[in-house]
Amino acid sequence: MRSFLLFLHKYRAFLVFILLETAAFFLVVQNSNYNRATFFNSTNYVVGSLLETSSNIENYFSLTRTNQQLSNENARLRAKYLALLAKLEENDKVDTISNFAFINSKIVNNNVFLLNNTLTINSGSNQGLKPGMGVIGNNGIVGKVKRVGTNYSTVVSVLDVDVKISAEIKNKINLCTVQWDGKSPEYAKVLYVPRHYNLAVGDTVVTSGFNAIYPIGIPIGIISKLTLPEDASFFDIQIKLINDFTSLSLVEVVLNKDLPQIDSLTQTVQE
Repeated sequence: MRSFLLFLHKYRAFLVFILLETAAFFLVVQNSNYNRATFFNSTNYVVGSLLETSSNIENYFSLTRTNQQLSNENARLRAKYLALLAKLEENDKVDTISNFAFINSKIVNNNVFLLNNTLTINSGSNQGLKPGMGVIGNNGIVGKVKRVGTNYSTVVSVLDVDVKISAEIKNKINLCTVQWDGKSPEYAKVLYVPRHYNLAVGDTVVTSGFNAIYPIGIPIGIISKLTLPEDASFFDIQIKLINDFTSLSLVEVVLNKDLPQIDSLTQTVQE
């Protein structure tokens, strides 16, 4: 208490000055409509700016939660979309679309500069993952689950020179193969397309649905380069991949409800 009193005594002149300045400022604002309006407008601007900055900081630290919520919503919408497509199919066609569901995951490690690239995601057997499940991003396919741990799994990326993907060129070819050539992570090749087809740059390459890993019609890439040497039997086709593998963050693991039955039948035939 004595120290506080000594402090007041030592700075009494300065404190009286501050008090008088405050009182004068208050009287000036109170007795003039113009000054009062200016003061409150300035105060509102400062307070609004502070609140906006605080909100931006809070939003930045909640981005992870927001992204997860958006990913969950994307999975629900994708499942509903595919179910709707199935209902629109003609009655005499087999329903292969509504059998798919999606499990959200986050990428915790990603390679793009090797010949056999992989990703690690934060979902495993506890979340229902099994080897062989397809993995897609917001824009298109990403790869296939290879090894499954309790809460983490390894995914073989599309950027693997040994991976071949059953595909089709939308509205033109029902079956072809997509394979990465080990060069740029932005591009891949379409193989075994005979020369008599009428193709063009800009055509869309999508999954064929024949391997039961991905639903039919999931985007893979867009034809960016198309050549046909005179003595060649097949087109030389380059596609720009839909997904940017250098910036992938969230993915969805594809759960085909009929896959165990399909695998069982395949195993029986092989035996």
